[in-house]
This record gives sequence, structure tokens and C-alpha cells, in this order.
Amino acid sequence: MNVDVLYQVNINGDVYETDKAAISGNELLLMAGKQPPGEFVIYLLLEDGDMESIRPTEMVDLQRTGIEKFRTFRADVLYRLEVNGKPREWGSDFITGRAIKRLIDGDEPEEVGIWQKTKSGEDKLIEDTDVVNLGCEGIEKFRVGAKYSICIEGKVFEWSKKTITTEEIIQLGGWDASQGAVEVDKDQNERPLASGEIIKLKPGHNFCKKQRFKRGFDENSRIGKELLLLQKSFTHVDYKEVKNLHWFKIENYPLPSPLSPEVISVVFSVTAGHPVPKPYGFYIPSGVKFGDRVFKLNNPQHPPPFEGSWRFASWDVENWRPGADVTTGDNLWGWARSFRNRLLEGE
Repeated sequence: MNVDVLYQVNINGDVYETDKAAISGNELLLMAGKQPPGEFVIYLLLEDGDMESIRPTEMVDLQRTGIEKFRTFRADVLYRLEVNGKPREWGSDFITGRAIKRLIDGDEPEEVGIWQKTKSGEDKLIEDTDVVNLGCEGIEKFRVGAKYSICIEGKVFEWSKKTITTEEIIQLGGWDASQGAVEVDKDQNERPLASGEIIKLKPGHNFCKKQRFKRGFDENSRIGKELLLLQKSFTHVDYKEVKNLHWFKIENYPLPSPLSPEVISVVFSVTAGHPVPKPYGFYIPSGVKFGDRVFKLNNPQHPPPFEGSWRFASWDVENWRPGADVTTGDNLWGWARSFRNRLLEGE
């Protein structure tokens, strides 16, 4: 044996050495002790998770970078699995995600996902290079479908790529690009998406939470103009839309004496039909005082979508007369300024 040059191969997890730069399928089986010939077959494991059958006399080049990996199994043993409700047979006690895709016709492997049906009832995504043990009790069941699902304004779209851009979301949603797009997480927290932003998607299926998006904030809408007016008057104003309610949080809202502390955060909401009907009530943090006495206000039935401990203050406007232009007639800027009057009335 030429000990100056040795090549390594991995067969069934074990590493073997040879001085041959190219080796046949029969030689690999002999090296792994899989005899007699004809009763075993050997497969080359490819980097993408696929497998390539090696014929007995076929030569495999070992001079490529890295260690070639192989897997053997008996030629007379079959394992059964189920893909999309249809029975399939496989000659090994293991199978890769990529190999499962080869058992079906149609879609390109990169455009579909494989899910294994688990005992817990939840489907497990099987990547191309993942290995599934078929030797366990019972028949392993799999389904094939679009790899990613995204929810845009309540409608589910299947998506084949790992990423999606802001513009692609808008195109699927079917609205004007000037409105932008907003990402909504499972806790209803919203995040505006930047133009050209690339979002990495999480694998999902029909029974789990999906990546959710909706159209962005329209500065030319009535709510948009109300928000801009508030932001010109107060140092910091947050906005969220949750379940057809428009929520506003004003930070550093100044309080006159004898109210304390000197500044607080206030929160209020209006319905999707704003400016009709008129707004009602607002929220303040726990612990606001009138002189030495802490306000005893009710806990809110529907807490605001902002962190903190909030109390609800009833407040109404007798004559709510909004104008066609947000700067004329009643508006949310004037409504927010009136909160001081309500708090100066005490409990």
C-alpha cells in the first residue's frame, strides 16, 4: 500500500482509509464488510441531502475536497412510508428530506417542504439534509406542500422562498406601494417595514401561527393626519392599530398643579370610523395623584396594547364637531389637551 497518499471514506458512520484515488461500489461494500455481493447496495450521500446509487463496477472519485459519505443497506429489505396519503417503499431504514421529495412527481425540490406527522399532532419540518429513521414501530407519514405560509390581512399565501421583501408583500396584498407594510407578531406588536427590507420567514403549516403582515400607515388618511398633528404638539406619540381600534400613546404629557407627577404617559383610542363616532375616555398610569391622594380609577376592561399598569378615566365631549380638514373643527389634538381638565375635576 502506498502510505504516502491515503483517502478517507465514511460508510455508515465509520471512517475507512484507502490508497486508491478512485474506488468501485463493490470495493466499498467489501471495505465495510457487506458481503456476499448482490445482497447489499451502496449509496453516495450528496451535500444537498440527495442520494446517488453506486453500481458494483462504478468508480467514485475520492480526490474531491472533503470525505465522501456512503450508506449501505440490504437489497432485499423494504421499509414503508406514506407521503401525502400514498404508500411508498424505501430500501433503507433511514431517508433524507431530499430523498422523500424524489418519491413524488411535480414540484421542484427547492419549492416544496416536507413535514413529518408526529405523535403530538404537530407537523415537523424536515430539511433536505435531515435524516428520518424509518425503523421505528409503525409507518412514518409525511406531507408535501409549500414550505412557507404568510398571512396578509387575513388571507394566507403560500411562499416557496426563505425570504420575502416589503415590495413582494405589498404586491401579494394588492395595495399601493405608498402605503408601505407592517409586520404583526403573535402578541399584536407591530413593526413598520422599510422599503426594500428583506424578511426571513419561519417555516409554517396550515395549523400553526403564520408570519403576518398588513398594509402600512397611510399619512394621507384622517388617522394619519391626526397622528401628524399630535406629533407636532407632543414630544413623542406612539401609534398602533389593533382589531379595528386606533391606539395613541402620548409620552411626557404635562400635568398642572396639584396633579403629580409633572409628566405622565396617556393613552386613548378611536374606532375605525373616526372621526365618527366621537372618542370616549382615556388611560393614565397607576399612581397619579391629585394633591396627596392617589386617583382611584377602574382597571380597564380592555387594556391598551402598550406596556404598563393602566387605569381608565371616563371622559366625554358634549359637542363633537370635526371638520373635513383635520385642522378645523374638533380633532384628536384638542381631545388630548382636554385630559388635563378631566383630571383636575378629581375622581
